[in-house]
Amino acid sequence: MNPAQDPIAAVLLAAGAGSRFGHRPKSLLQRDGQPLLARQIALLAQAGLERIVVVLGHHAEQLAPVVQAAHRTLPTGVKLESVRNPNPDVGPGSSLRTGLAALGPELQSVMVLLADQPLLQAADIVAVQQAWRARGEGVDLVMPTHEGQPGHPLVFGRALRQWLTEHPDTTGVRDWRRTHPERVQALPVDHPRTTCDIDTEADLQALAAEHGVQLHWPDPASAG
Repeated sequence: MNPAQDPIAAVLLAAGAGSRFGHRPKSLLQRDGQPLLARQIALLAQAGLERIVVVLGHHAEQLAPVVQAAHRTLPTGVKLESVRNPNPDVGPGSSLRTGLAALGPELQSVMVLLADQPLLQAADIVAVQQAWRARGEGVDLVMPTHEGQPGHPLVFGRALRQWLTEHPDTTGVRDWRRTHPERVQALPVDHPRTTCDIDTEADLQALAAEHGVQLHWPDPASAG
């Protein structure tokens, strides 16, 4: 298959404990009444991704119904599934490997994004896909950057996937790119949508003050 036409699958990471939010699942925070996890799934589908694996860990019981509900809203042909990382505290490298295992080896190009990126738009996902398809020779990772800060979604291919299989779960994409900078292609962007995620109550306040975006926790009766 022509690399320019190679399908890209998505791994959506939602396994964290939310320890700085009192151990609440950040991806249940709602923007305009929609959980961030469901919003990310919808954005991936809008951007043309047809294979999406959501990696759960902590709070899997609360988040699995969100994935199931999102599945019912997706266009025909989009395959969505969730898998559970049994050891999410090992770190994001462990969760990424859980997602890659669910995808299987036949899909070589993989997009990775986070469940708690409240500003992301479908156009941002499309831009990273386009940059990957137009990447230079020898490039194994394309990632957006804003003011020098790396962001998500990022896309990588066969070489980085192989490296991950040969290294322990405590390592991840960050470790690879630090030792292979010549194989990384940055996609500079002039906005923080790809670098903004939510970790603390202060982040919620900054999001509202700087971007006018309000996030709310669901009502206890509907948190499921």
